[in-house]
Amino acid sequence: MTVHVVAEFPFTESGAKDMIEWSVSDVGFAVTRQHKGYQDIKQFLAEDNKTIILTQKWDSKDDHQAYLKARVDGGFLEWLKPRLAGEFKVTYLTEV
Repeated sequence: MTVHVVAEFPFTESGAKDMIEWSVSDVGFAVTRQHKGYQDIKQFLAEDNKTIILTQKWDSKDDHQAYLKARVDGGFLEWLKPRLAGEFKVTYLTEV
């Protein structure tokens, strides 16, 4: 069953710019799109120019969590943490 994922990242303004640049790089969403179960990803910047919302579609929650594990194991959290102004949040949604 398809799962929708919403991730909210409260960045610093420069952190948001870094995230946008990272997302279009060879190690950004290009890698995401190659993972098992990937269907779609969209990135939105809020009016405050700091908050980024990612909406994603995956074949299953397990596929998304395997993807997250690969990102964590690859050092993404170490890259992300100094750019955040607070804690990020991930929510799983099922269409009804």
